[in-house]
Amino acid sequence: MDIDQNLPEKELLCQLHHGDMQAFDILYHRYSQIIYANILKFLKDETSAEDLLQDVFLRIWENRSKIDPEQSFAAFLFTCSRNITFNFKRRLKLEMESEIQLAYGASESENTIDKVLESKEAMALVEDLLSRLPKQRQKIFRLSKLEGKSYQEIAEEMGISIATVRDHIVKANKFIRSGALQDNGFSALLLILLLHSAH
Repeated sequence: MDIDQNLPEKELLCQLHHGDMQAFDILYHRYSQIIYANILKFLKDETSAEDLLQDVFLRIWENRSKIDPEQSFAAFLFTCSRNITFNFKRRLKLEMESEIQLAYGASESENTIDKVLESKEAMALVEDLLSRLPKQRQKIFRLSKLEGKSYQEIAEEMGISIATVRDHIVKANKFIRSGALQDNGFSALLLILLLHSAH
């Protein structure tokens, strides 16, 4: 039996508490856009924000039995998303620092990231991986990650939908990640610089 889409939040949370997937879907559709926007405000990266949005709602589902229907679900979501986002940024910073130290030694100056970006070896790997992508996907990835354009700007420039741009970026990210993991020298660092660079 289908649940009424307009049920009060408290009733939906009671249903969710008992593992009702329909109630979960309704709550997801009610709150996913505003939570996504909140995460994006901190990360400035649409792909990462989408990934963390899924993490937030996965956490909600896994902890559904602990959610109190008498408390504000929106406040609970914002707290959860904030914690996940801050943890992600802290982990990213630690990974970047670790990879920089491994690649260049802990005594390097503060300009280390610039040196990585200017590294011929790193850029050669980037260009090699990009050259294997379909032409349109390659162009979209370059516009997004290397030129810093937003999904909206890319969609307007290429005459395609934002959803299409997002789909190409997600698929390109997966390909780049797979290729970079096979490289021993700059793998994790390239992932961080390319896949999580701010727009």
